[in-house]
Amino acid sequence: MRSFRTAFPHTFLPAFQRGVLAYSYRGLSCVKCPIDLAIYAKLLWDLRPGSVIEIGSYQGGSALWFADMLTTYGLACPVVSVDLRAPETLIDPRIRFVTGDVNRLGDALNETFLASLPRPWLVIEDSAHTYEATRSVIAFFVPRLFAGEVFVIEDGVIDDLGEAEVFNGGPNRAVRELLETHPHAFRIATEYCDMFGINATYSPNAYLAKL
Repeated sequence: MRSFRTAFPHTFLPAFQRGVLAYSYRGLSCVKCPIDLAIYAKLLWDLRPGSVIEIGSYQGGSALWFADMLTTYGLACPVVSVDLRAPETLIDPRIRFVTGDVNRLGDALNETFLASLPRPWLVIEDSAHTYEATRSVIAFFVPRLFAGEVFVIEDGVIDDLGEAEVFNGGPNRAVRELLETHPHAFRIATEYCDMFGINATYSPNAYLAKL
């Protein structure tokens, strides 16, 4: 299996991470790596999703960025963003904020609602980054994704930041298990992971195309 090490040097990453954590979009905290924003811009154009489903809203900055990019591309694509608490200051008809727990996603995203969401889906796991939370999101979406849809599991970079133990192995542990237990279900979309260098992304090996 490919290494999960990112392309970011350890001497560079701490300062870069401070910038990522401070990054905002239209006045709302976005907390996205600028390289990944460039990757997402290309992915949205390539996939032309019918729905974007984001797990983890925070202030809603990333949901707003996705909605604006989709509008720029002329795509009438809803953004569904799930978190324990919906952002209180952002109201946008293109975005539906849903209150829910990653450990009980079926309560927030019931089958009737999911069936109403146009395909193809782009699903983005950006919640608590713990192994357990990531594993729960994976378990929920793996049987519900169709061939050609894309599943992005963010922030495996915590390994390179020396924080993997805090998150019990975090996203990389969960992604590694997914690829080992479902070897024919997903393809690592290296056209995105490696766009700027091998795993030059905060989501190493975690732009996943459903087969």
